[in-house]
Amino acid sequence: MNYNIPMPSLGADMEQGKIMEWKIKLGDNILKNQVIASVETTKSVIDIESFRPGKVIDILAKIGDVISVGKPIVQLYIEGDNDFDQVEPIRLKITPAAKKMAEDNGLDLYTIKGSGISGEIVIKDIVDGLTNKLEKGFEGINLRMAISNLMSRSKKEIPHYYLKERMHLDNLIKWLDEKNTQLDPTKRILLPTLLMKAVITSLLKFPDLNGFYKDQKFIASQTINLGIVFSVKNKGVLVPAVLDAEKLNLFDFNTSLLDLADRTKNQKLTNRELSEGTFTITNLGDLGSDEVYGIIFPPQVAILGIGHVRREPIIDSQDQLRAGFVVDITLSADHRITDGIYGAQFLNDISKKLNNPITFIE
Repeated sequence: MNYNIPMPSLGADMEQGKIMEWKIKLGDNILKNQVIASVETTKSVIDIESFRPGKVIDILAKIGDVISVGKPIVQLYIEGDNDFDQVEPIRLKITPAAKKMAEDNGLDLYTIKGSGISGEIVIKDIVDGLTNKLEKGFEGINLRMAISNLMSRSKKEIPHYYLKERMHLDNLIKWLDEKNTQLDPTKRILLPTLLMKAVITSLLKFPDLNGFYKDQKFIASQTINLGIVFSVKNKGVLVPAVLDAEKLNLFDFNTSLLDLADRTKNQKLTNRELSEGTFTITNLGDLGSDEVYGIIFPPQVAILGIGHVRREPIIDSQDQLRAGFVVDITLSADHRITDGIYGAQFLNDISKKLNNPITFIE
């Protein structure tokens, strides 16, 4: 059958996108999640991907064309029986107030299912639509409103529990300093890279923290797509993910982290990076905050906070008082999936790794 790939909605304020580059041509057999084009929005240039495999039988827009969200841009031929509907125009029923709210936020109405009489779209549906956009990692013009809706829902629906553990970093920093003296300055490893790598390896032992709570049940993720909170100047935050982070060695993860930070700054992220995170880390340590307790991004089930790395008086294994490097790491988790014992074991596992870095680095 023939299937039209539409111009995707890449943000709550997006009404249209400009085709900047085609990365496919007629006759190509493309794979699921293959990048097909670069699209310019009001915020950035983003690579868009096909969520279906198939053969390209028509390219419906030229470079430079400005296409409305929901309009087809590529037509594929897909073999076999498929359980999805073809993209077709939909006649919308919507209240005037809901329409005005959608227009103010640039929300794609064709992605909204109405809950009113005869499927009419009402105010509640628009609010839910804005919330869903943020859940997928996208930002909107009225970002504060969307964040308010999402975080209010998270605190209302998710029974959070919170844990904190102060972790000693002397051995980790000593290893890092020695290692970086052997490396070219452009390839030196960042301290956050080591902290996040320890989290990734611990998540492999504690999979109930990595996944989603949907339809009243937990779905564990088979991969670790590590979402990282980045501040974007004048536009709030973005939470892109390092995809398949568990498959990367320390040096590849360091490179991926630097690349992700750079592309976030320049707003050149893919839709998969913005929508497929399975576990999130928020780090306010560079701002001097000793600890941060995050609110879970539904449908994820946990978020980890990394505080400010600092020197404090500690008692070492010889009962001697000395100055040492420490960091407070916190966990906010969904009590429907795990409990405090499980969460504490997870944090303790991270602490052991940081105290003996050779166990997870080499």
